[in-house]
Amino acid sequence: MAKQEIREPRQKRSIEKKQSIIKASYKLFSNKGYYKTNTAEIAQEAAVSTGVVYSYFQDKKDILLEVIRLYISSLLEQFQPLLSPPVNKNNLPAMIEQFIDISIASHTMNVEAHNEFLALSLLEKDVFALFDDFENSVLIKLYKLLLAAGFTKSNLLEKVRISYGIIEQVCHNYIQRKQTQEELVITKKLAVQMISALLEDTN
Repeated sequence: MAKQEIREPRQKRSIEKKQSIIKASYKLFSNKGYYKTNTAEIAQEAAVSTGVVYSYFQDKKDILLEVIRLYISSLLEQFQPLLSPPVNKNNLPAMIEQFIDISIASHTMNVEAHNEFLALSLLEKDVFALFDDFENSVLIKLYKLLLAAGFTKSNLLEKVRISYGIIEQVCHNYIQRKQTQEELVITKKLAVQMISALLEDTN
């Protein structure tokens, strides 16, 4: 079966319609879940006809991928301040703590969306690929910053990946276990110490 022709909006009004569909889908996927949301509901939430939805997207999966791209762009925007300044060994602990704070903020900016998209990444290969590309792009930038700062190149990228895993665990512990601020402070302190020791290790 041939795929329908999809319009790429060029006029302001058409672009706004497509964006409203994506934003409406983001809201519905977060609140109801991707599998429990249908295209008619998306059209109603976006205040457009179902036909308009299908003029911009092949199907609901196509919409989902655009929603994930929107979500990832908001994550990149939050991480951007951390990915540009120079790094040195003296400000490494502060940088790690800032990374943890930004990660927690990104996880909690929309907990429902985070949980839904995380679950979908385990079920949908295309969704997993988008998040995997995002993670790799962030880690490569951090790797280059550390390399430029004079950190030992040997196994550095692997160390950065392990550090990212530690930070992810800190975030999930905070959200899922509903840690108090006092518990979070202790967890962050331990994570900063572990990651600093790992990155500064010359082996």
